[in-house]
Amino acid sequence: MADQKQLPGFQPVTPEPEEDFDWKGPDVIINEQPTTAVYRNTRNGIVIRQEMTGLDDEDQYVFFSTDGDVRTLIKALKRQIGDS
Repeated sequence: MADQKQLPGFQPVTPEPEEDFDWKGPDVIINEQPTTAVYRNTRNGIVIRQEMTGLDDEDQYVFFSTDGDVRTLIKALKRQIGDS
């Protein structure tokens, strides 16, 4: 195997200096988010479940008994994001 310095057109790459990045600055558009699942439980209700994080003792759950409850939630969420 040839030494890379002997290859035609080879130019060594100089590493760029580390930059200080502000993880709380305006460039950050989505903060860390727990993994989220949506599914039907054994009673046919809708469950929104978020995986436990280092700050939680267990997964977090939100239950909706009927499809109408879910539609009401969706309408409220759309209202909050200006998409009603």
